[in-house]
Amino acid sequence: MKYIVFIMIIAGFFTGCNGHVKEKGNTEVKKDMVFSGHYDNFLQYWLEHTETNMHRVETEEKHRHLSFHMETKASGDVTIELREGRNGKTSVERIVLAEADLKEHVKKDGDTIYISNLKHFKNKTPYKFIKTRMFSGWIEVPLKQYGDSIYRKSNLEIHDQGGMAEIDIDGTPYTAELTQLLFGKKLGIMKLAIYDMPMDSVGINSRSISYTWSNPESKRLGINLRKVVSGWTFIEPGYVNSDNTKFEKK
Repeated sequence: MKYIVFIMIIAGFFTGCNGHVKEKGNTEVKKDMVFSGHYDNFLQYWLEHTETNMHRVETEEKHRHLSFHMETKASGDVTIELREGRNGKTSVERIVLAEADLKEHVKKDGDTIYISNLKHFKNKTPYKFIKTRMFSGWIEVPLKQYGDSIYRKSNLEIHDQGGMAEIDIDGTPYTAELTQLLFGKKLGIMKLAIYDMPMDSVGINSRSISYTWSNPESKRLGINLRKVVSGWTFIEPGYVNSDNTKFEKK
């Protein structure tokens, strides 16, 4: 009897490792076909449209700046809420992709998704979307006219693929931007930039008043220009920044 139990355990182990996951409705979906989260092709768009020669990638057909939220349904179909422009300002269309569409037109490589030969994705070179990471942060500006007073805008959230947030004091706007870039087409960095203009005015080639950078996997970035200060922390279980002061007691 114990040999039968042992065989059943081994069979169950291999059944659980056959590359499938159980979704609601008892439908089995291959792991490499399960999609979820928010994706943006900011890096691809920036490389093609930047005016700086050392960074720009020359291409005959430039890609649009698109982003989407992707979700796998119990049936195995995938929904894409497609948007266009900075911060996904313009809604484009809600697309439903069946398993056959995914196999033929969508490739997943870790946190990167390549889409080609579909409606809105007709370029010869596939669209390259990177899964975004969300950061929580704040921006503050000293109010010199009121002595040592400081105006602070807290509990903001932006993602690391061109996400932005702004603050406006008496008609003086500042915008913080968090982006992942390829410096010189080779070196991956995460950049935090500050612009002295409204968020809606910041474009691919807008010039920041200052910026700082770190490695792409960074979980905390900050900048202090005296006249504007900003800090951002990757949102994950247990994260702590100056807006979240719930420190564990030892």
